[in-house]
Amino acid sequence: MGLLNWIRHFSVPVLVLLVGACATAFTTVQLLVVAAEQDNARLRLEADLAGSTLQQRLDSSAALLRGAAGLFAASDEVTADEFFAYVDHLRVKSRYPGVLAIGYARRVRGEAGREALVADLRRQGAAGFHVWPEGRRDAYTPVVYLWPRSPANVQVIGYDISVEPKRREALTRALTANDLALSGVVRLARRDTDNTPDGVLMYMPVGDKDPSKAGFVYGALRTDALLETVFPARPDRLVDIVIRDGSPGTGDLLYRTAARDHPRLSTVREVPVAGRRWTIEVNTRPAFEARSNRDLAYWAAALGALFTLALTAAVFAQARAGLRAAEARNALADLNASLEDRVLARTRELAGANAVLREEMVRREAAESQMRQMQKMEAIGQLTGGIAHDFNNMLAIIVGSLDMARRRLTDTDARVARYIDNASEGARRAAALTSRLLVFARRQRLNPEPLDVNRLIEGMTELLSRSLGERIEILTRPADDLWPVHADAAGLENALLNLAVNARDAMPDGGRLVIETENVAGGAPMSGDHVSIRIVDTGSGMPEAVAERAFEPFFTTKEVGKGSGLGLSQVYGFVSQSGGRVTIESGVGHGTTVTIWLPRWRGEAPHAEPADAVADAPRARAGESVLVVEDEAEVRRFSVEALRELGYAVREAAGGAEALRQLADGARTDLLFTDIVMPGMTGPQLAAQARAARPDLKVLYTTGYAREAMDEDGEGEVAGAVLGKPFTVEQLARKVRQALDGEAA
Repeated sequence: MGLLNWIRHFSVPVLVLLVGACATAFTTVQLLVVAAEQDNARLRLEADLAGSTLQQRLDSSAALLRGAAGLFAASDEVTADEFFAYVDHLRVKSRYPGVLAIGYARRVRGEAGREALVADLRRQGAAGFHVWPEGRRDAYTPVVYLWPRSPANVQVIGYDISVEPKRREALTRALTANDLALSGVVRLARRDTDNTPDGVLMYMPVGDKDPSKAGFVYGALRTDALLETVFPARPDRLVDIVIRDGSPGTGDLLYRTAARDHPRLSTVREVPVAGRRWTIEVNTRPAFEARSNRDLAYWAAALGALFTLALTAAVFAQARAGLRAAEARNALADLNASLEDRVLARTRELAGANAVLREEMVRREAAESQMRQMQKMEAIGQLTGGIAHDFNNMLAIIVGSLDMARRRLTDTDARVARYIDNASEGARRAAALTSRLLVFARRQRLNPEPLDVNRLIEGMTELLSRSLGERIEILTRPADDLWPVHADAAGLENALLNLAVNARDAMPDGGRLVIETENVAGGAPMSGDHVSIRIVDTGSGMPEAVAERAFEPFFTTKEVGKGSGLGLSQVYGFVSQSGGRVTIESGVGHGTTVTIWLPRWRGEAPHAEPADAVADAPRARAGESVLVVEDEAEVRRFSVEALRELGYAVREAAGGAEALRQLADGARTDLLFTDIVMPGMTGPQLAAQARAARPDLKVLYTTGYAREAMDEDGEGEVAGAVLGKPFTVEQLARKVRQALDGEAA
C-alpha cells in the first residue's frame, strides 16, 4: 500500500516532468527544423546567385568572341591592324577582366596549306612567321593574330594550337557544333615556359563558307583573374566558393576563395559553359552561421527545462503533503482491513486458478486439432498407399505382358513394335506416378543416387503443366554443364511439385513460374561447391513474419480445409535429410523465391537408364529352380512365364501355406520368389519358416511398397533383396540372378 500511495501521489509530478520535457524537446526540434530549412533556403539562394553571376560573366566573354567572329564574317579580309583596332575599341582589359588575350588562328590542311599560309603572311609583313612546333601533320591551326601585342604574346604567333590534346578536343567540338567550345584547364602557350599561367581557352569557328578565312577566333581566359572579380575573397563573405571543371572533388580546380575542412552546410550547382560542365561548390562560413536561428532553439530548450523543473518542484511539494495525509488515513483503515484483505487474496487465487485452467483448455484444444489433422493426413496417406499398391499390381501385369509381347515380336511389322513401345512408355509414366503417390503417403524410403537435376526438371515439365493449369506460364532456365547431386529422385520431384503447387495458389489470377539451376562455388548458405535450384513466382508474396514461419509444421495461411501446413515442412525435411539447405525470400506484392541448395556429387556421374535389352538378360544355369508365391493370379502367371522363358524350372503357389507344402516335398528349390503383402501369411513370415527348414534357401521379395512400409505395418523385418512392382523381364532376370549369386541387390 505504501508503494501504491507513493505512485498515486507522485505520478502527477512525474507526469508534469515528462510532459514538460517532451514539450520542450518537441519545441526545440521544431525550431531546429525551421532553422535548418531557413539555412538551406539561404544556402540555395547563395548557390543560385553564384551560378547566375558566373553564367553572366562567361556569357559576356562568349559575346566578346561572337563579336570578333562577326568581324571576320562581315569582311572579305581582316588584316592584323583591323583586328587589333577592333579589339582595342572594345576596351577588353577594363570591361572583361580575366581575358588575357584574343587571337585568330587559321586552319589549313597538309604541307602545301602550311607553306602557302607562311608565304602569305610573310608577304603581308610578318617576315619571321613560321609554324611551331615542327613536324608534319594532316592539318595545322597556327595563331596568326594575338591581342595585345605584348612580347609574351608575340612569342605565341605561329603556335599550332591543334597539337595539344585538350586544345584539339575543344577545336573539334567547335567545328562539329559550329559554335563556341571551351577547353579544359591548360598551360597557356609561350616559348618561355617559366611562370606560364594556367587557364582555359574559348574557341569560335569562323570562315565556314570562305576557306581563305577558315579558322577560329579564340580567347585565353585566366580563371583566377576571371573569377576573383566575380567571387572576391572578402573576410565578411557568407560562403566559400570552389569552382571545378567537371565533377565535384575530381574535376580540375579552377578557383576557390578559401579552404575550410568541415563546413556545416554545402551544396553544388552545375553551370554549362560552351560544351563543358563547370560545378560550383558552395560551403557555409562563420558569417553565414552567425545569421542562423539555431541559437533560438537552444535558448528555448534552456528556458523550457528551467520552467519544467520549477513547475515539477511545486507539484512535488504538494504531492508530498498529500502523501503524508494519506498515510495517516491508511493507518486508521488498516485496523479494519484484515478481513477484506483475506477475501481479496482468495479471490485473486481463484482468478489465477481459473486463468490457468483456461490456458490448459486452449492448449488441449490446439493439441486435439493438430492430432485430428495428423490422423486425417495419415488416413489420406494410407488410402493413397493402398491405391498405389493396387496400381503397381495392375501395372506389373501390363508391363510384364508388354515386355513378353515385345520379346516375341518379330521384325516384320515395325508399327506393332512402335505401338508396344508407346504402351510401355505410358506404363512407365504410370509407374512413376504411383511412385510419387507412395512418396506422398510416406510409404517409400529415400534412395539417394547421382542425379542430373536439369534432366529431372525436364522430365517433370508435362506433370507441372497438368498440375498448375493453363493460366500459369512455366519457364525453365537450366544452367550449362550443371554439376550432379546425390539425392532421391522421387523426393526431389515431390519437393519441386510441392513448391510449384504453393506458387500456383499464390497466383489465383495466373502468372509466371520460373525454375532455374546454377552451379555455386561456395559463398552461399553452405560451404563447398553445390547446386542451387530456384523456384520463382510472380504471386502475391508473403510478409516477413509469415516467411519466417513458412517451414514450420502445421503452419499455414490458407483457409481451413485448403492446406495442411505440411508441404513446405516436408520440403525442408527432405532437403535437410539430403544434406542441403532451403531458403525463402518474399515480399508482399513482389512474389516469392524458394532456393534449394544441394551438395555437389563428385562420384560417378549420373547416366540415363539403358533400355531393357533381352539379349543381355542373365539366364538360368543348369537345373536351377524357383518357387513363385503370389496371391494375384495374373502377376503370378506373368512371373512364371517370364522365369520359364529365362530357363528356370518354376513352381507356383497362391499363398504361404501352399508354398510350405511344396517346399516340404523335397524337390529342388534354389530361390523363393514371394510377394510381401499376402492374405494369411506375409512374405517375410513365409521366408522365416522356409529358411528354418532350408537354411540355404535364397529369397527374393516383390511388392508395390518399399521396405519401410512393411516395417511400419508390423509385417516383419524384410531381410533380403526386393524387386519393386511393376518390373520388366530384364529387371526380373537381373534380380533373380543377383539373389541366387548372393550379390547385393
